Amino acid sequence: MQNNFTSRMMACGAKLILFLLSAAGVTDRNLHAEGENLILVVNSSSADSLAVANHYIELRNIPPLNVIYIDSFKILPNLDGESAHVKYFESQVLNPVLEAIEKRGLRSQIQYIVYSAGFPTRVTCQPQIGKFLKATNQKYDIHFHAPWASLTSATFFHENIFSDAPDFVRLDANRYATHRTDDLFKNPFVNESGTDFDLGVAALQKGDYATSIAKFDLLVTENPRQPIVRFFLAKALSSAGQLEKGTQQLRICKELGWSYPEVILADAAFSPLKSNREFKNLLDEMESNPLRVRGSRSFRSGEFWASNGWPNGSTEQGERYVLSTMLAVTGENASSLDQAFQQLESSVQADGSHPQGTFFFADHENIRSKIRKNTFQAAADQLIKMGFDVDISNSTAPKNKQNILGATLGSPVVDWKSTNSKFVPGALCDNFTSYGGWWAKASQTQLSDFLNAGAAGASGTVYEPYTIPAKFPGADLHVHYAKGFSLAEAFYQSVPCPFQLLIVGDPLCRPFGQFPSFDVDGLLDRTVVKSNFEIQFTNTDSDTPIRHFEIFLDGKLTGKTDGESPFQFELSKLSEGYHDLRVVAVANSSAAATTSKQLEFFVRTNGDQVKLVLNKKTTNLGQPITIEAIASDNQTVKILHNSRVVANIKSGSSGEIDSSLLGQGHSKLYGVIEVNGKEIVSVPVSIHILPNSDQKNLR
Repeated sequence: MQNNFTSRMMACGAKLILFLLSAAGVTDRNLHAEGENLILVVNSSSADSLAVANHYIELRNIPPLNVIYIDSFKILPNLDGESAHVKYFESQVLNPVLEAIEKRGLRSQIQYIVYSAGFPTRVTCQPQIGKFLKATNQKYDIHFHAPWASLTSATFFHENIFSDAPDFVRLDANRYATHRTDDLFKNPFVNESGTDFDLGVAALQKGDYATSIAKFDLLVTENPRQPIVRFFLAKALSSAGQLEKGTQQLRICKELGWSYPEVILADAAFSPLKSNREFKNLLDEMESNPLRVRGSRSFRSGEFWASNGWPNGSTEQGERYVLSTMLAVTGENASSLDQAFQQLESSVQADGSHPQGTFFFADHENIRSKIRKNTFQAAADQLIKMGFDVDISNSTAPKNKQNILGATLGSPVVDWKSTNSKFVPGALCDNFTSYGGWWAKASQTQLSDFLNAGAAGASGTVYEPYTIPAKFPGADLHVHYAKGFSLAEAFYQSVPCPFQLLIVGDPLCRPFGQFPSFDVDGLLDRTVVKSNFEIQFTNTDSDTPIRHFEIFLDGKLTGKTDGESPFQFELSKLSEGYHDLRVVAVANSSAAATTSKQLEFFVRTNGDQVKLVLNKKTTNLGQPITIEAIASDNQTVKILHNSRVVANIKSGSSGEIDSSLLGQGHSKLYGVIEVNGKEIVSVPVSIHILPNSDQKNLR
């Protein structure tokens, strides 16, 4: 095949490949983030959506395979500039996204579906509400059944909202939320598993420990991340004299978010363990919460969340979700592109910064404040225990505070500028009012006002929510965040009924994250590979244990390893050309923060290659981009912008791409050919597209 290359391609040796790999790099490819677990949805007919997406892709180093463009979105009926009917949302947005995830083989790794700017922020869902009312024999009540869901919640509830039995409007519909206060020891199962649970408890009470152990062993096998099963198994084991095994189950309970050492100490079944040093250490290490407070839990989209707020093991036993936010809302009364860029940049820079400051809770006579007052003290107690300052004030907003870590407010109008207060980078703000996520109702303060003031994330309802606190985050929003959970995890853990709530911000932001640090050996970055190889891992921060490593090749999760043994790659299983390898370390903690390292390499054994050449690296929006393609056998080269084909160019020829198709900002283009059924990808080439209004604005 190499004999058919043009003379320019024949001259392309290993040194040139290395040069191209180096030139294709981004500013920082070792990130505290979860870009490999995130799908970014872009409206290709919106200039703002393209621009915000390009900026975020560069900041978070999102893999090309994880970007999905909605090309048919321009025909989606938009009722009032920010609304869409549910049937169009399902057929033209959600289903294409879910189908693309499945087709690309990404289902097992995706935790977040995130929308760039340029999407309707709310979805009218009368058919789903009607189905719910009929199934539950209820009459329509606008306080609870108003047929408007936010874009982000319709995505979060994507399996439930389009099911035969939707119940996403229930005040406790979000089982991942921690506002569940009376069901810790309730049976979280149905059908046979529910019967086994009851039989296991009954056997334990009768002193039939062998039967109890057998029942709970079975339930643990089927539902390994359900801590209440492990708690009862620990009781049965300890009661039967198997103290070491009982302690082991309690330790797993702790790792799963169990935070009630007082419950364990008060239980007679664990009395024989009280003098055991390992048992004492375990209880000392365990976070201590009152029973009315659920422990924080990391999110996994593959989990089936049970009625008691922890995950079970099958679709029969729980509900599945996916975390969802919008990156920005741009346009009239919302954010400008520059403000959206600044918000995202600040969020990325905040990761792991562990800022100091004050959490502010507005406690005044307005009903919007009073309705959530009962969540303030419990949250304040936990935050103070963690070493933070908390201000529970009768002011509507903080005054002259330059270090606000987070705010829970309750006023129809908040003039943040007049407060002379500042958000710390990474801060969250939530304001309980009617129209915070409905820009047509400009009489009230919109969530974007807080983002424009420096908050990393904010939320607001897309329709009148009435004074129902379950529709808004409780003050524990800030507790989850301060424990190191991501912005999206913090929001969704704190609101039991989010169906009207729009959440905007970088979902991956973790100012309080404890990120692992590690080295990868065995493969040099940006190198040419001609034989089998293996990579080894070294934890370089003993204070942050690593649970496991995840290996992503060209965007797909390829394997997991504990890091004790090398991870091997066989050259015969790799196609020729460019490859993107990412190693992700997952911290061994409840928040499970991750650090990602990217290593680019180029396989060259058979000589099958493809190469792109740009005529320039910078251009203005709307100007054509001239690109030359060179490939073996003079094939036609597909030109990809992330995951979509933007041109087809015959080898040895040049073609033009309208820069408006790519959008403002930094973009990478890839050339792809197919040889013997395998795709061969070129080293990416980069281009910066400047806005017409400001040629110097190179972001």
